[in-house]
Amino acid sequence: MKTCTVSEAKGKLGELADSAIQGKPTVIVRGGKLVILQAYELPDHPDEFDALIQAGKDSPHRALTPKVLGDIWKRGRALAKE
Repeated sequence: MKTCTVSEAKGKLGELADSAIQGKPTVIVRGGKLVILQAYELPDHPDEFDALIQAGKDSPHRALTPKVLGDIWKRGRALAKE
């Protein structure tokens, strides 16, 4: 999985979007927060979409401590070099 900053992503958003569509998501880092650019297939029924959004909102999330963020960053960089 690629990683980049928002500044880096600005100049190559089309390329990153094409990669995401091909199944290669990118992690974008902004101010210590992570955004994942990946392809998404819409469900067939609007109620299913609403249920998926609610499930995401209700799910437990891991706190992004500096150590966790550092580990994610290292793993992303290692994967990007492959």
